[in-house]
Amino acid sequence: MSPEQAIPLIRRQIERLAEVIKLPFNHAGVDAWESTTENILNAVYGLPDGELHRNTHELKIADSGEPMYINMSDAAIQRHFILRQLKRKALLEAYLEQLQDLAPPAAATASDQYRFHSEIERVGGLMYRDGHYKAAALEAYIRVIEEVKRRSGIADDGDSLMNRAFGCDKQTPVIQFNTLQTDAERDEQRGLMFLFKGIVGLRNSKAHSNTLFNDPHRAHEYLALASLLLRLLEIAKVNPVPSQESRLAE
Repeated sequence: MSPEQAIPLIRRQIERLAEVIKLPFNHAGVDAWESTTENILNAVYGLPDGELHRNTHELKIADSGEPMYINMSDAAIQRHFILRQLKRKALLEAYLEQLQDLAPPAAATASDQYRFHSEIERVGGLMYRDGHYKAAALEAYIRVIEEVKRRSGIADDGDSLMNRAFGCDKQTPVIQFNTLQTDAERDEQRGLMFLFKGIVGLRNSKAHSNTLFNDPHRAHEYLALASLLLRLLEIAKVNPVPSQESRLAE
């Protein structure tokens, strides 16, 4: 769920909390509010590595700040309940402010309209939406590399594959993005080659850093990059693979 979609839902839950606080601590309406709010936060933040996002977890375990003890009176429990909901209100307001910072008005529609390339959606879309960001990104990288091999007919891997498939210095690239008639066009070809090389580096790291993938928005951008590269491959010209003899002659 994008920040633009989440903001009105979280505002609604904050408004409803004013009524929830007035309920008895054991009222069914309290459980309903908690369940709905947790589902919204899961949709916003995902489930990194299958676990609650730290913001969702913080709201779920929010404490009143006062000790609880056995045989507390109903009045004491109700007081604890109210203080706990006030803590949750403060947390939701903080999350709302963070989401508003992530959703400037000029960018309000673009993310809602974006769709992953169909192959990236196939291999990683469900994992991404379930919060398995590292696995989704890794599958996306692997799919891009597989497509380079398939379109180029080159069995190499890693930098060797990308150099042979896209390199334009002293050779005609197997996968060609423009006419290569000007310095600018050759620079574009090299720049795209380095983007594909970057995908190899990310795959080889196996998405090792949790820091890069604990944010659904950043993970979305990694999958969007893989989508872009697949779309570029679809419109590129494919030349015959140079023979071993011609490459040695060069």
